[in-house]
Amino acid sequence: MHVLVGLLLVFLYEVGAAVILPTPAELPLVTYKWLPLGWMVLFAVAGKTIGSYLVFYLGDRLKNTQRFQRWVSRYRILQTLSQWSERFVRRYGVFAVFLLLCIPGFPDTVSLYLFAVIGQRPVLFSLAAGAATAVRFGLVILGVWSFSRVA
Repeated sequence: MHVLVGLLLVFLYEVGAAVILPTPAELPLVTYKWLPLGWMVLFAVAGKTIGSYLVFYLGDRLKNTQRFQRWVSRYRILQTLSQWSERFVRRYGVFAVFLLLCIPGFPDTVSLYLFAVIGQRPVLFSLAAGAATAVRFGLVILGVWSFSRVA
């Protein structure tokens, strides 16, 4: 029962990390002694995928509102950031989301919101975010394992 509660907390943390928490996604790995690693990664990936879908879905709806368009046109920095992000996403697409979110330790909330406003396929972008979370976890696990073998 304690394991299920822990896995549910990992899931909720990943949803929160995608939607609002500016913290790294791999933070739940500190509980690896109490939770099965494979299940933890699975629940983290599911949480990040669902949280990313919420962000992408809301961003897709938000970018078409008049209030958002006025806000972007009013502030020059937002215009510049929006234009740069749009060019970046148009050029690299889902692969850009995947690569940026593969960086361990990088809080991905901001990049998710940037891509959410620009991206047009919430399901595909959220699947890329979930896959990137799996890669991040794998890189951190491999790094910790390698470091422990050397030390």
